[in-house]
Amino acid sequence: MRLLITGAKGYLGKRLVKAYEKEHEVYAACRENLDFTCEEQVGAVFGEFKPEVAIHCGAVSDVGECENNPEKSFRVNVQGTQILARYCARSHTRMVFCSSDQVYIEKQTRENAETYYLPHREEGRLNPLPVYGQHKLQAENVCLNENPDSVILRLTLLYDVPGKEDLEKQKGMFAENLKTAFREGQRQQIFQNTSRGITDIREVIENMEKAWKLLPGRYNFGSTYTGNMYEMIRQVFTLLGKKELICCQETGAVRNMLMNTQKAEKAGIVFQDTVSALYRYIAS
Repeated sequence: MRLLITGAKGYLGKRLVKAYEKEHEVYAACRENLDFTCEEQVGAVFGEFKPEVAIHCGAVSDVGECENNPEKSFRVNVQGTQILARYCARSHTRMVFCSSDQVYIEKQTRENAETYYLPHREEGRLNPLPVYGQHKLQAENVCLNENPDSVILRLTLLYDVPGKEDLEKQKGMFAENLKTAFREGQRQQIFQNTSRGITDIREVIENMEKAWKLLPGRYNFGSTYTGNMYEMIRQVFTLLGKKELICCQETGAVRNMLMNTQKAEKAGIVFQDTVSALYRYIAS
């Protein structure tokens, strides 16, 4: 299988490349060898490499950077995705677009009050607050418009055993910081206002081959939970026998990014629930 993986030096992309390069022919696309906002470059790569599957992980994923430079975010996250989807359609390449649970960050209104705290399904109407969430949703739409055969994966916050570069950039460190807190007895302030699933990136990689064989459409793709982050982490540390280390932080606006994953599960893709996976990671 010929795989094009964008964002090949990013947190997910580099791990996908490592996982697949021994059994597949992989084009590891990064800034140095493919600017996917440039049609000419994308056309050249598709013409020469002829990918069968394109896994699009490349993005401006720093939420603060997207807020401060929305023009760059739009160019990379929306227009770049549109160009890739167009060439995937022309070449009959299966496109898998890695989106985000941040599309679910919305204001609580009279219209959504009854469902505001429930895990989100893929089909709901959305109006994201963050620029990053707005642009990821727009990218989903242009992707499906250009290439209706695309698979959209809405990912949660991810974690893994950090490498040297992850440690330097403090990328994907949420679970590792909890492990350090458990090991060294450090008290942790956890936000009560935020609700979301958190996923071991190794499970995302294990399920990716199933993902590119899914029926077209949008899928919530990751571990689930039904409460807020404070409740989640307190549960984990209760199982570890250290619940006294977890303190509640109550400031900030409410953000619900919980995902209902029944659609993916019906297609045979099942993740551990967030509490179980985090417990195993920290206990190990």
